[in-house]
Amino acid sequence: MLDKRVLYFLAVVEEGSFSAAGKAHLITQSAISQQIAFLESDLSAQLFDRSFYKPKLTKAGELFYAFWDETLEREAEMIVNLQAVSRIEGQVIHVGITGPLESKDLPSMIAFHEERFPEKIIKVTKGSFKSCMRQLEAGDLDAVFGRLDELSAQSTIEATPLIQSDICIICSPNHPLGKQKAVTLEELGNYPIVALSQKAGPDYFTEFKQIIREKKIELKPVFYVDSVEELTKSIQLNKGISWAGKTVVGKTDKFKVVDLESTYSSAICGIGKRKRNQREDVQNFIELCETYFKNEYASI
Repeated sequence: MLDKRVLYFLAVVEEGSFSAAGKAHLITQSAISQQIAFLESDLSAQLFDRSFYKPKLTKAGELFYAFWDETLEREAEMIVNLQAVSRIEGQVIHVGITGPLESKDLPSMIAFHEERFPEKIIKVTKGSFKSCMRQLEAGDLDAVFGRLDELSAQSTIEATPLIQSDICIICSPNHPLGKQKAVTLEELGNYPIVALSQKAGPDYFTEFKQIIREKKIELKPVFYVDSVEELTKSIQLNKGISWAGKTVVGKTDKFKVVDLESTYSSAICGIGKRKRNQREDVQNFIELCETYFKNEYASI
């Protein structure tokens, strides 16, 4: 806050007299005069020549006034700039993505969103499920994509289901399984498996692995990787096979998608926001994502 004595000083200069400055601040002329005297004492400089009919600035007073006049002008500009930045920040929706499904569909979703809300900006942060959830809880992210059951496990998160995806097998184009239309669970035991490590986030296929154990299928040594990108690269280099949600994979020539002969499990992708986040634009984005997936994957 600006020292009130400086405000009184500025008022005397701009109003032209101690009495007018007092009226402007709803105090007496003597109170204004006393406060200016205290200010001059602290500065060890006389700001006004009081020998004239109206107080006149001394050289020191002129320097002091010029300084505060420029300072207040810059302060006004700063406030305008801060308000402009605040308005821009209020238009940004910060979204976290944690897997390949949202990575694959996000550009289309953003375009879909921009058509309806051109004034809004979507800023994307890519990371592990754990890191994105920490940012969501801290308020640095407004919404996070992830597996529905993992999102729903957080008591402070409101989770919305988007799409259910049956599990399929993925392998390199020149892998023996790549020539098949479907594969049994028992056949998986014949090939090395590439899987995500705990560092990458929660295991989205715990249920599926439980089914494999119950059928007493022994998998060959698992090759663990720390990210979806590493997993994809390992598959392309034919280091092993893996499993994924069928809608997550989509159509690509980088690897082959092979159906399981029976649908043993599925994963539901969702989006979550903090329950205490009541921003209308965030809710609009989530509802738009629901509409997008409903339309895009209507035939699945």
